Amino acid sequence: MRKDLILPGLAVGGGILGLGLRRWQLASGYDPETQLFVHGHPAFLLLLLLTAGLLLAGLLLLRGIGTRDAGSAPIRCPSPLYMTLMTASAMLFLGGGVLGLLEGAAELAFWRVDPTSHPLTYPVALVLCALLSFAAGPATLLLGRGAYRGNAPAACSLWAVFPPMTALAWLFSTHLAHGTDPILMGYGFSLAAAIFLLLAHYYAAAYFHDRPHPHRATLCALMGVFFGLVSLAGGLSPFQMALTAAFTLSALADLWALLRGSFGPPWPSRLLRARMPLGAQEDEDEDENPDGREE
Repeated sequence: MRKDLILPGLAVGGGILGLGLRRWQLASGYDPETQLFVHGHPAFLLLLLLTAGLLLAGLLLLRGIGTRDAGSAPIRCPSPLYMTLMTASAMLFLGGGVLGLLEGAAELAFWRVDPTSHPLTYPVALVLCALLSFAAGPATLLLGRGAYRGNAPAACSLWAVFPPMTALAWLFSTHLAHGTDPILMGYGFSLAAAIFLLLAHYYAAAYFHDRPHPHRATLCALMGVFFGLVSLAGGLSPFQMALTAAFTLSALADLWALLRGSFGPPWPSRLLRARMPLGAQEDEDEDENPDGREE
């Protein structure tokens, strides 16, 4: 059973199906005047069943997951698709940083007009999250390149902390934006996405500090991708949309890389040799033929 293909497929497919169900709920089970949701709407019930089914599938299929020797890179994935996902995530982090600064400046202007109804902590949290996004972008690109080429530099242990730090600031700003909202249904999926994506990137960073937790990392990434896609159904600002997409793509890339390294077959030698760092092939040839003679 190719669990490295089944589980990412379930996360993406379930997330897209959940996004459609969420759109259905917002279209026919939500009253914008009262801001209340229809009790017992079938879309919500199906969303609950879908969430429970995906969580159960993850718990069952992730049994026995472990770690393999990935060489000098804690996570190894010499696939162009993996690098594409990480690059797209890095670009979204940088774009989200710009959007976050603009949104934070607008919220700061509202606070200056009416400090009592607009607390200062929210625009400060937005600006902090935006600034961290500018560091999370290059960090994601560096970590992805290290996993792609299999020669993660020592600086990765430092850069690896920026994505979870950004996710923590993102979670804090999400909580501040809805902390006084009594209707959990309106923001519950966005909050769940922020929590699971934070945990997914935290456990991914743990690989670069010799503290791998494969079961927790893959399960949180699985649910993070699902909730991230569902939360894109609506109600998010452009900054929140960009960050949700960025974290979801990088979590999906990490999920596939970890599952491929645990359950998938060994990587073809042509992929491993084609992605060796410059000079590695010459060093290997010299080790095999130390006298320098042609055979």
